[in-house]
Amino acid sequence: MDVSSCPLFLLLDRRRVTSNSVHEIFMRECFKLARRGTGFVSPNPMVGCVLVRGGKILASGYHRRFGNAHAEVECLRTYRGNTHGTTLYVNLEPCVHQGKTPPCVDLILQRGIPNVVIATRDVNPLVAGKGISRLRTAGVDVKVGVLEREARELNRFFFKHMRTRMPYVHVKIAQTLDGKIAPARKRSAPRYLTSPDSLKLVHISRAEYDAVLVGAGTIIEDDPQLNVRLVKGRDPAVIILDGRLRVSGKEKTFAAKIQRQVILCTTAKAASAHRRKVESLRQKGVRVLEFASRNSRIDLTTMLSSLYDLRIGSVLVEGGRDVFTQFAEARMIDEMSIFVAPKVCGSGTPAFSDGVSFELGEAFGFKTTAVQKIGDDTLIHFSKA
Repeated sequence: MDVSSCPLFLLLDRRRVTSNSVHEIFMRECFKLARRGTGFVSPNPMVGCVLVRGGKILASGYHRRFGNAHAEVECLRTYRGNTHGTTLYVNLEPCVHQGKTPPCVDLILQRGIPNVVIATRDVNPLVAGKGISRLRTAGVDVKVGVLEREARELNRFFFKHMRTRMPYVHVKIAQTLDGKIAPARKRSAPRYLTSPDSLKLVHISRAEYDAVLVGAGTIIEDDPQLNVRLVKGRDPAVIILDGRLRVSGKEKTFAAKIQRQVILCTTAKAASAHRRKVESLRQKGVRVLEFASRNSRIDLTTMLSSLYDLRIGSVLVEGGRDVFTQFAEARMIDEMSIFVAPKVCGSGTPAFSDGVSFELGEAFGFKTTAVQKIGDDTLIHFSKA
């Protein structure tokens, strides 16, 4: 049933209606709208907005693309009627500062909207409660905290990089029951360990993240495309972690006509030793970033900060073992998904190196957030403890 055209009494039994349940219905509409901006608004948050009166949605909008109008503007530009008795719902606090677009709070006040319901405050220091305070000072009735946990989960990328100025990092691992991500004899192995359903889910994730990151070994051995093929969605940028600059530049990722951003992260020492290769890659449109190193390893904190400066707000790390190990040792993993195929490999490559340097009491811990069956596989989701 479409809530945009149905009175509220058709949606809920009147005997069970509470103000909170009404607010939650329309806030979920904001979430639904906000998700339409997935992959296009980063590093901005995903925001949806609806204008309601008498249990009916009068107008709606969402933030469509980075630099474009905010959700509140998109919503209110489609409604030119009077705003008496209306309530504006939005999943993130309206901005109060001049950025690429004018302050949304100004527009709300200009239109005379008497009630505003917000899921969660904005952590951006330029906003951070100022929008709410200004609305209340002007006499607007503001309610904050409706479905706040869900709102923060929706924009977990944004909240992470607003706090740290680094991208959100999600490590994705596909492995067998005995913890191998690749068999010892690759020539006789199937191309994919996991099921087609799992592979499709990975492509959905790629479309949601700003970039997918792999190590040089994955590029050299597997020559992957690292694009979105099995679902509709935009291709993410590609980040290659290559401390020794081992890639040849002839792999699929470095195709002559690069349609997306390709970033190769290497060490200053390797770049100096292979200057001709660096120039060749740059001529193909590859952005080569050089970093100080230790034992041919790039400092991930510095690298992630540099990626954020390039508007990379979220990274899906897909392989391989050395890359997984480096992110674990640096404690730079915000979320991890492990696809477990119902197979036993025996000898092969484990997901993490044996030399991960953790003391038992200092192990990098996670909490299990979900377990689900995907085709023949089991998918386990973890978040940082």
